Amino acid sequence: PFTGKTGFGAFSHHVPDGGHCFVLLAPHVGVDTCGCIGSYARLGQHGRLGDTCGATNGAMSFCESDQELPDLMSCEEDYQMAYLIHQIHKRKNIILNAGDRNAVETELVKQTYEVAKNMLDKIVNVNFGGSTSTLVILTGIQINMPRPSEDYFQPLRFYVMNKDNTVTDLFEETFGHEHNHPSPLKVDDCILLKNKPTPKTTRRKKLGKWVKNRLSLLLNNKPTPKTTRRKKLGKW
Repeated sequence: PFTGKTGFGAFSHHVPDGGHCFVLLAPHVGVDTCGCIGSYARLGQHGRLGDTCGATNGAMSFCESDQELPDLMSCEEDYQMAYLIHQIHKRKNIILNAGDRNAVETELVKQTYEVAKNMLDKIVNVNFGGSTSTLVILTGIQINMPRPSEDYFQPLRFYVMNKDNTVTDLFEETFGHEHNHPSPLKVDDCILLKNKPTPKTTRRKKLGKWVKNRLSLLLNNKPTPKTTRRKKLGKW
């Protein structure tokens, strides 16, 4: 979202007549082999862990140090980080009062998501394409898992904005549960133990194909029978 209204306008005006625009927004958080949230062993970096997200953890560390906040008007060489520090500082007490280390890291990514989501909501529009063009938005949190587990994506919003600015919410139909606020990340849910089955490891790949097919039906104005939806969702 840091490109702002001008950046989104430039991007969306590449949409052809009758085309549609799809936006995916997802801050990320890592989990290491010990079950620590906010820590991750990156590929090719053997024997050492890094913060994930590095930027948000860096912003949080800066806020905890009680240093003077950077001046947004004079930090053009690192404006994005300075802005993030200001936003995290506003939420510092909420984050630090969340509980233990894992709870703090969980709250940190949830608050980062809120920052990004709010920025996105301010810059998007449907002033592109043709009369039937729509804007499709999927937001959530990317969860980077320790190998050999595959990464997870926690969806939080999924909707279509039409030319008249009306919104068609696809979340419950697609994911089947409420999404008023990001639910806490639980290490047990991530299936870290080697002896536990991992039935969801292929979910990310299937999600992309399922969403693509669902959007294809929607944007072509073809109804999706409930029985078909249930079968697809159950299989997915």
